[in-house]
Amino acid sequence: MRDNKQEQISEIAAELISTEGYKGTSLQKIADKVGVHKSTLFHYIKSKKDLLVHILEQSGDTLAANLERLSSLEELKPEEKLRVAFEYHLSSVIEDIGGLNIYLYEMKMLPPKYRKIYTQKRKNYEKYFESIVTEMKKSGFFEGLDAKIVAFAILGMLNSIPRWYRPEGRLTIKEVSDVLFKIIVKK
Repeated sequence: MRDNKQEQISEIAAELISTEGYKGTSLQKIADKVGVHKSTLFHYIKSKKDLLVHILEQSGDTLAANLERLSSLEELKPEEKLRVAFEYHLSSVIEDIGGLNIYLYEMKMLPPKYRKIYTQKRKNYEKYFESIVTEMKKSGFFEGLDAKIVAFAILGMLNSIPRWYRPEGRLTIKEVSDVLFKIIVKK
């Protein structure tokens, strides 16, 4: 029961923080939406900052797990790795839109100790995309382009998808991923 309620609190908090911002989301709003008294929240969380850290840990862990899975697929050509990275990234962010928005826009609200940890995780994630682009350059892709800028452009494009994508729309997230991949890797 405790884990279910904790998960519910995290999901609702992520949704509220994602749409209203960290400062605009009070513990009272979270409690109201969960359907508990505000004091009951403290049986599950220590503070709003701890809740923010928990949400970021969940989002970051999912993205890191995807990279680990992708890293283990050594037999893939670099362009195939990028295609799979697109799919993993997009499916993760669509499943956790609130977590992504918080990861992108609310990290500044973390205490410096945690901000440093998540900034490093973010940089590692970016470097992984950069390493795929670098591999692709060796195969003749992105000729004359800076790998870091290409990687940032790809991540910027991918991270904008949750702003307009609707699961009930005419394309699945895999189909959107395929379109974006074809734009980047013209084949």
